[in-house]
Amino acid sequence: MPGLPPPTIPTTASSTYLCPYCRLQGDATGNSCPHCGAPVDVRAKVSDSGWEAQPSIKDMARIQFGQSSCQISGAYVPAAEIRLGGGDSIYFSHHVLLWCDMQIQIGNQPMQGGWSRMMAGMPLIMLEAHGPGMLALSDNHPGETIAVPLAPGRTIDVREHRFVMATGNVGYQWFNTSVFYRTRSGDETETHYPAGMFMDRFGVQDRPGLLLIHSPGNVFLRDLAAGQSTVIHPGALVWKDSSVQMSLHLERPAGNSFSRYWNPSTPWLRLTGPGRIAMASVFPHMEGTGRIVSHSAATSADWNQLGIPRAQQRPQQPSQPQVGMQAHSAQAPAGAPGQTSAAADPLVTTLGPVLGGFATSQGFHPDAVAPGPTAMFHFLHDSGIRITVEVAPPGVPGLSTPGQPVTGIGEAAYWRQEGSAYALEVRQHHRAINVHVAGPMSPEDQFGWARAFAATAASCM
Repeated sequence: MPGLPPPTIPTTASSTYLCPYCRLQGDATGNSCPHCGAPVDVRAKVSDSGWEAQPSIKDMARIQFGQSSCQISGAYVPAAEIRLGGGDSIYFSHHVLLWCDMQIQIGNQPMQGGWSRMMAGMPLIMLEAHGPGMLALSDNHPGETIAVPLAPGRTIDVREHRFVMATGNVGYQWFNTSVFYRTRSGDETETHYPAGMFMDRFGVQDRPGLLLIHSPGNVFLRDLAAGQSTVIHPGALVWKDSSVQMSLHLERPAGNSFSRYWNPSTPWLRLTGPGRIAMASVFPHMEGTGRIVSHSAATSADWNQLGIPRAQQRPQQPSQPQVGMQAHSAQAPAGAPGQTSAAADPLVTTLGPVLGGFATSQGFHPDAVAPGPTAMFHFLHDSGIRITVEVAPPGVPGLSTPGQPVTGIGEAAYWRQEGSAYALEVRQHHRAINVHVAGPMSPEDQFGWARAFAATAASCM
């Protein structure tokens, strides 16, 4: 019949949603993100500082994983009610189990060494549960339950004792944070780990996984660009992407010599991107540090020595990290015994980007230098700290006066004073690495910076 329109096929409008918190695509027909539980009608709110408040998971919000689901019940001390499908499994700490069905299969989770650590003097025992059936987990403390969906290839680091549950396909490791400082009172020395001695690392390889974390107070998120740094209270860290690096930042307030001697520093946790970090608004009280006698690699600001406002003492991060740092060098005389040209040395090509990347992540920028017989890398900090790294060709002797022996770095290391500056020599594989440090800071801080740069250079050999 001519003149009739073509037949129409009824279509169903699709509703998709990109969650601003877990950044996964999902169905927006429900009230919450099926991956992390955040409300779908929430609008991302970012403060002027760049911190983004993560919304609490609403009561009775449901999160889907595999053939199973997790429903968050309650708001003050939330519990995770998990319905496990056949073939799905989870693992968790024994102290968070609230209730379970009789048909749930529960047994010990064998994990290499990691879960032999202690919590409140009691050993941590890891359990695993296999479906089908239901069980509930609760951290037994006020706060928030955070759902972190893990895409294949992603790993995150979680502060110790924040872990609640992970799906069976999530891999687990633990590592020493290596962020510490030591204080001395009389003849007693005590080691402090402001971010905890250990951190837990979780990741997946082949298929998506789910991680539940407990956090006291409210949770705030922030994305750090490559080389961008921020400092937070050490006890506030909840989790971070494994790509985010941690170190100390020590600030010494102004005062008379007596107060500076006994309470010289305020330790902060410095986090350097790229990657995402999460912190909590509730954190443990930090006692006075006392007299710090040694510490891990750290930046510092001394109000007494610098005499400038605190904001001006902070490292100014460049917009783009300068990782292509090249060495300034000169040809050694032809036929000189035991010497090769620094420019022709393949190590120089490798060492330049590594040292440049590390220096940039710590707030330094390359500085011009004069050519010399060895490979030289100069870095300058806006607070006035200058660091020079010299790498001699094989066979070239090191410092004429070795100085005080230092253990734990290279095959041999020596530390000595050069007027108002200091030098650290590390010998590794017939080479001498000399790090010279000068700037308005204490000898302890100068040693910390020298050790950090020397260790970075030695790692390339």
